[in-house]
Amino acid sequence: MVVVSTVIYGHDSSDGSTTTTLRPVSFLFYTLESIFNMFCLAYHIKGFMAVDLYMLSWDRHLVFYIYLMTFYVFMVITLFQSINICSGHNPTIGMEIFKSCLASVGFISISILTMWDAERDFHLMYSGKETKDGVYKTDSPVHPFSAFLLYQSVASLACGVLYLLHATILIDVKLTAVNKVLTEGEDSMYMAIHIYVLGEYVQTKLEKYAWFYDFCSNQRIEI
Repeated sequence: MVVVSTVIYGHDSSDGSTTTTLRPVSFLFYTLESIFNMFCLAYHIKGFMAVDLYMLSWDRHLVFYIYLMTFYVFMVITLFQSINICSGHNPTIGMEIFKSCLASVGFISISILTMWDAERDFHLMYSGKETKDGVYKTDSPVHPFSAFLLYQSVASLACGVLYLLHATILIDVKLTAVNKVLTEGEDSMYMAIHIYVLGEYVQTKLEKYAWFYDFCSNQRIEI
């Protein structure tokens, strides 16, 4: 079993560094992912309320409910992961990579499909007065549903990119840890991955507090 860890600098080690888990970085990602998920869910529900559902076909109903379940499921999972990691349980990096990759594909797909829906939706018909020859004027969509589709697409894309960044970092950490095990005892040099919470400056300030070291430790936190 491979134990994956990051390196942070502190005063408790003779060489100026201590080895900790990914717990603080993971908690930061969980917090951001939960917030982004809430925005996606809010725009989606408001969009539902802005249109009469009886005007939509059953397949459009199904698509919108799939979007709703995707936003809700990943939001709940991320919130429970935040609680789990605060209680001192270390997440399994393989499952974290799988979840982040799946969420990234799902949210980016929803963003693209939402814009595809907007292009063919009859609620977005344009209206306006005829302009003079040679004068170009862009008409705005006449239904508020269009704005919610735009906001949902942007929020889903941002959330998908955040999950993709999370997955990329975890994959990098996993591959580096595996490479360390495979090259142990050889002449090759292993370079530790330095991952900071909100940058090196912020983490340096956080390291002055005892609770931060307790949060970074491998031990279970008693509540």
